[in-house]
Amino acid sequence: MAKQKKSFIKKWWFWGVVILVVFAGAQGGGEEQDQAEAEPEETPVEEVEAASAETEEISTEESEAPAEEEAEESTVEEKEEEAPPEEDTVKVSTGMHEVGTDIEPGLYKSEGSVYYWERLAGFSGEFDDIIANGNPQGQQYVEVKESDTAFSTQGTGSWTLIDDSYAPETQTSFGDGTYLVGKDIKPGTYKSESGGGYWARLSGFSGELDTIIANDNPGGSSIVEIQESDRGFQTWGNGEWTKVE
Repeated sequence: MAKQKKSFIKKWWFWGVVILVVFAGAQGGGEEQDQAEAEPEETPVEEVEAASAETEEISTEESEAPAEEEAEESTVEEKEEEAPPEEDTVKVSTGMHEVGTDIEPGLYKSEGSVYYWERLAGFSGEFDDIIANGNPQGQQYVEVKESDTAFSTQGTGSWTLIDDSYAPETQTSFGDGTYLVGKDIKPGTYKSESGGGYWARLSGFSGELDTIIANDNPGGSSIVEIQESDRGFQTWGNGEWTKVE
């Protein structure tokens, strides 16, 4: 009886080869998986550049903000240092005021309704204490002197102390009141169409008679030459004066 050959798959060395092949395949697959997990994903170059640019912009904005705040604070401080100090305006209201104590001597201009004023040499209340007085029509100027004892005024208006810096708008036509020549009004020849009032060219504003250069009570139209050397001009009841020359 002839011997039968063993099947190929029943030989021991065949299974040994199969096991080796399977083991080698498993090892290779594991290494590829480990390598795939170990290698990080590459970030596109464009995304990296964009992120870097955004970071630089944020850093620049953060660095510029404090600089702008410091510049603004510096500007505010400079403005505060450059601001001139406020000057106190000296105003005198109705009542009696002692010169040198309550008010300073100087040139005062009336504002609002003032219907009487007087410069006084004392407080006796006697007529002899009145150095000068007036019943203003329109704006008025009064020079309170250092030698005066007091200045009294009545009315709802007030008086303001003025100095050389006083610069009102110069007029070429005006009505009732007392005016500074060269500041309130220009020197020149003025004409009034109505009369029945009073006018005076003045060398000062003390209210005393010796400050009157010339005066008149015109009955009708009037023409007056106000000279550059005049200190002031006073008028009431003559309507409007208009510069003709």
